[in-house]
Amino acid sequence: MRHTASALLFAIIMPSMAMAQQDTLKADPENICIEVNYMMPQRYSTRAVTDFSLCLKGDTVISHLPYMGQAYRPTYGNTDGLNFKLPVADKSVKPGKRGKTIIRFTCKNSTTTYDFRLEVYPDGGAYINLSPSYADRIGYKGEWR
Repeated sequence: MRHTASALLFAIIMPSMAMAQQDTLKADPENICIEVNYMMPQRYSTRAVTDFSLCLKGDTVISHLPYMGQAYRPTYGNTDGLNFKLPVADKSVKPGKRGKTIIRFTCKNSTTTYDFRLEVYPDGGAYINLSPSYADRIGYKGEWR
């Protein structure tokens, strides 16, 4: 009987402590880094990945992301793929449902415009939706810090 009571007390207290921690965890949209665990290409199956990230540092984005998809127009001279450091334009930050934060911005290199939509969740999860001009959209799932 004693173990049952302590197990019941533990079951009641621990979820409320976890909820309190989740509610206080807020992303800083000016300084956030997302470590990518999965990529979800438009035309291919989801794949687990390691050592990829997307970071926002003020008004600069630093991208080290994998890409799989079809390009509709060749980008001559651009062999860096989604590895770049570019200034951010049209940045907006809005609250979403269940405590998530939605960050939207665009960035541009000499040949391509990238539209980003980031969803960061209070539990540490994150989702990136990337729409490059002249190429297939791709999504990423990971964790922010």
